[in-house]
Amino acid sequence: MAEIKKEMGTILKELEAEGLRADAGKKLISAAQDPAALFEENPMAMMRTVRFAAESGFDIHIKTYDAILEKAALLKDADVDRTREEFEKILVAEFAGKGLKMLAGTELMPCVIGGLAEKMTKRAMKQFAVLAENIDKTKRVRDRRVVLFYLCFEEKAALGAVKFLGFDARTAGLVADAMRLLEPMCFLANEYELKRFVFRCGEEKYRYLDSLSKAQRIVYDMPDVKILGRHYMMELIKSKGDPIFIEDLAVDADDIVCRNIAEGDKADQILLELLDMVHKDPKLNTREHLLRQAESYSKNVFRMPFQKMRWLK
Repeated sequence: MAEIKKEMGTILKELEAEGLRADAGKKLISAAQDPAALFEENPMAMMRTVRFAAESGFDIHIKTYDAILEKAALLKDADVDRTREEFEKILVAEFAGKGLKMLAGTELMPCVIGGLAEKMTKRAMKQFAVLAENIDKTKRVRDRRVVLFYLCFEEKAALGAVKFLGFDARTAGLVADAMRLLEPMCFLANEYELKRFVFRCGEEKYRYLDSLSKAQRIVYDMPDVKILGRHYMMELIKSKGDPIFIEDLAVDADDIVCRNIAEGDKADQILLELLDMVHKDPKLNTREHLLRQAESYSKNVFRMPFQKMRWLK
């Protein structure tokens, strides 16, 4: 309770600094002066009004709300870094869903997603509506909620909107990874496919995608069968000590070079082939067997590029 009072006290002080005020009894945020004049002088105050509403759960006074509608276009000329900062604060606020609905209702959303606002598909609008309704059920984790927002849109449009708001390369990468890998991860059917997936994307990225898939399930009320199945497979893999990464192999590149089997890129390619083999059958991960298999691979220069190809009959 003390923390809540402290947080509200901080919000009230920030409100006053922005020329805004809050009526705790009516749970309303309004401008301390003429709202239209306030927003003309300081367009960023419109984003902050919505952010304070998302943080406190308060509503916006009708005159202040109407002034935001009237002056929303002025935010387009504001500093994009400050706009992005306020948007991120809205996403991690206690009442983020309310904040997203207000951004859409006050016509501020075009200042957040650029031209995408005029090209939103019916699917994107539906996805956004569901997200705004349920985002508060997820943990207030910045990376997760930012990516959940952009997952409402098609990949090309989403990445364009990320660039528009000037997100850093790391955040853009998180969105791109989610767009490219989240769906394939949901359809992993067996331990072999799961090991290959984790190897290709890395353990850290896999954990991020896994947590994102759980948040997505909560937002869109999706069945958790696939998530539970993937977790069960991962527990089996770890309990058996199955190799996943190159470092888990019983041999390394030095072993292959010292045996005069191969060197350089060819040695690295052989290690990849050995890893694929033990992904399928972990019992083969012994030094003796892997070195014999490495010699076999090295003698067939045509085999490696086509090994995973599945021929149709």
